[in-house]
Amino acid sequence: MCDDHAANGESADHQEAGHQDAGHGPGVSRRNFIHGTAALAAAGTLIREMPRRLPLRSAARPVAADGTSAYSMAMHVHSSFSEQSGSMDAQLYQATTNSVDVLWWTDHDDRMDGIGYRQTVHFTSLTGEAGGTGEGKAWIWKKAESGSLTSGSGGGIVTNPCSPTDPVPGGSMHVTAQATGSGPAKFGYYANCHPAGWNYRDNLTGQSLSIDVQLTPGWTNGYLELLVATSYHEASAGRPAGLYNLSYQFVPSGTAGSVAQGNTGVITIPVTPGNGDASWQTVTVTPSNDIAALWPDLDYRDFGLFGLTLSAASTGDLVDGHFDYLRFDRTISGEAFLSQQEDMGARLAPMYPNVVQQQGLEVSWLLPHLNWFGPGVTLPQYGKTKPKGYSAFLENTTVPQVHASGGLMSYNHPFGNTTIPQLSQSQQNTLLAQVAALLLPSGALPAALGCDLLEVGYQVRAGVDLAHHVALWDAMSRNAIFLTGNGTNDDHYGVNWHSGFNNWYSTVWAASTGQPDLLAAMTAGRLWCGSLSLFRGTLDLLVDGSCPMGSASVSSQSSRQLAVIGTGIPKNGSVQVLQGAVDYAGSSGLSSNAQVIASYPASSFSGGSVTMPVSTGADSFVRTQVLTSSGQVVGLSNPVWLFQNTPPNGIPAPRQA
Repeated sequence: MCDDHAANGESADHQEAGHQDAGHGPGVSRRNFIHGTAALAAAGTLIREMPRRLPLRSAARPVAADGTSAYSMAMHVHSSFSEQSGSMDAQLYQATTNSVDVLWWTDHDDRMDGIGYRQTVHFTSLTGEAGGTGEGKAWIWKKAESGSLTSGSGGGIVTNPCSPTDPVPGGSMHVTAQATGSGPAKFGYYANCHPAGWNYRDNLTGQSLSIDVQLTPGWTNGYLELLVATSYHEASAGRPAGLYNLSYQFVPSGTAGSVAQGNTGVITIPVTPGNGDASWQTVTVTPSNDIAALWPDLDYRDFGLFGLTLSAASTGDLVDGHFDYLRFDRTISGEAFLSQQEDMGARLAPMYPNVVQQQGLEVSWLLPHLNWFGPGVTLPQYGKTKPKGYSAFLENTTVPQVHASGGLMSYNHPFGNTTIPQLSQSQQNTLLAQVAALLLPSGALPAALGCDLLEVGYQVRAGVDLAHHVALWDAMSRNAIFLTGNGTNDDHYGVNWHSGFNNWYSTVWAASTGQPDLLAAMTAGRLWCGSLSLFRGTLDLLVDGSCPMGSASVSSQSSRQLAVIGTGIPKNGSVQVLQGAVDYAGSSGLSSNAQVIASYPASSFSGGSVTMPVSTGADSFVRTQVLTSSGQVVGLSNPVWLFQNTPPNGIPAPRQA
């Protein structure tokens, strides 16, 4: 199970704290979205009708020497089908406001399949109750308080009373709250499922939750609450942008009903108070149905289960009660979710006509994670694959399947997917050598499991900085391993791409935004990447007027002419040209050997390019990087390889110059 899919440099603790605050030319095919058509305009009326103030985008775009145009892409994006609070709506809004042309949906396959997801909770411990077979480690029920409470408020696990319907007797959650004033004030517990791989966070469509509730007699001013935190959406129908929540309120008297209070839906459920076995009542809720009724301007399917909190809420009285036997009933998963995502994207397309959606997938049951780009995306069938055989399954089954369908695979966040503080330089050097050795070919094993791309553009990921990500890429390049380096944000929230810590994106020189053209550009290495906030220009390379960025050329010449192409270089910034020997060092050279051979200030690119001689008496690769005035690397080109002799394994056809 995945450890942590956090994005934007946020720690798990930071995310949980944010959750607590939140409580208050594309083709047409099964896996390839279309956008902006008249047919979809009609479908768009089923979702929000509120006009958006979206930025205007110029139709003009940079054009390369070969006649292709620059199309920017978000290549690693998660929505309501993954484990954090993002929605397709919010991510498309971010793509639009950041002038990103193409958004690849890369939600987690294990989330869509519900692998290892929790089915029941028996409330026998706040920290030690693990799930059933294959359901992972125990959750941690974290104390959650709000408002002003008296010292008598509290709760915990008790052995009695417990629900007679629970097949595991001897446990329930007791909660009690007394507001110091008229309230409201809450005491309860938030279900932190991070230790179990976020194994209740998934899309809410087709899902119901059942829980047994007992209300202690003697109070009326308050309620017991099941709070379901869901996804982030942009402003709609007069409501602000933000997280949406469902507050299921169990009350001792009153009338059942529901009402939307801004981004919070309040669903009132009367439960008869009492003591003893007969007083327990099973309540079943279906959040997607309530979302559809409360906020009809939104697509009810674009909501995930982001958080669960059980509380006693006082609005004057001492509120007391128990929860037991929580069950999850998930009726939709797998391929049905892929189809649903396709339909949701089509319905959203008229609202975001400047963004082309392409459906991909993050294959992510265990590490490593791989992104699937291309036609025919389907969920891998792991069958009887064991964890120790996962990498072999990817190499022998998944990657060949993707290639056979005409798609590409990206080796994602190669140093891991956790969000931890930056490691020391010596620790990063050690990790670099370990991962480089892992990615190099060994015997019959291909490099990087046979992947085509490598995620390089991360400011810091898994404690490893950008320089070490680039050094890993260089270690592949010096061995004539042709991996297209790309930049991503791996965003799970849809709140602010521009200012996120890991806010890189990629741009390709391509004939169109049609999937075949995008894939062809990626295959050929016609891609550069950079920071959304610090570099929105262009990069390219051209050797002797005929060998573009990404290509490999064989020539006996000892010196060749390199055109370094760049626009939009940061003010007082610079472009560095780096060259590394292709020395086939293998395990004896598990780091970068690239050296800066030239540096040009931004002013040098007033005409769009500079030309320089490059020594090519020995096999080498050449790439560029963009620096700000402070020396921060904010953009990277892909390399061009300049050989004296054809490499031992040849040159792939798309890269032959």
